[in-house]
This record gives sequence, C-alpha cells and structure tokens, in this order.
Amino acid sequence: MRKIIAGMLSVALLSSVAVASGAEARAAKKPPRHDDGYARKYPSATQRQLRNARAYDRGDYFEQDSNALPVGSRGWWELKERESGDRFRF
Repeated sequence: MRKIIAGMLSVALLSSVAVASGAEARAAKKPPRHDDGYARKYPSATQRQLRNARAYDRGDYFEQDSNALPVGSRGWWELKERESGDRFRF
C-alpha cells in the first residue's frame, strides 16, 4: 500500500513540474503586445476602460458611461460634465 501511495505522489509531483515548465514555455512564446501608452497613462484602468478610451480617441463607438472610461481621461471628463447636467452652471 505504501509503494502505491509513494508511486502516485511521485507521478503527481513530476506531472506538476512538467505542467509548470510547459506553461513557462508558452508564456515566453507570446508575441509582445503593442503598447500604445494607455496602459502606462492609466495604470489602474481595467481592460474595458482602456478599450473605451482608445475608441473615444479614435472616434469609434464607446460606452456612454463615465465608469467605462479611465478616471481623468478626456472622455471621462466630458461624460462627467454631461452627467452633471446644469448642476455646475451659473
């Protein structure tokens, strides 16, 4: 019984090492993503927010929700102004 358990544990250990090395090889083969500066400009933004910021700047379709754009971006300010209505007008 001990031999069976020891054999199963060694197989599990070897397979986990093989899977980990295979994952590293796949990660190394990925081509580098094109960095257009949005990720550096808005480091806390989600992928959805970055996608909407790019679309706003290109003039494409983007979600008309200030939560869907990175905080502080040009589109975010414009939507916040629209959402506030006439609250800040004198």
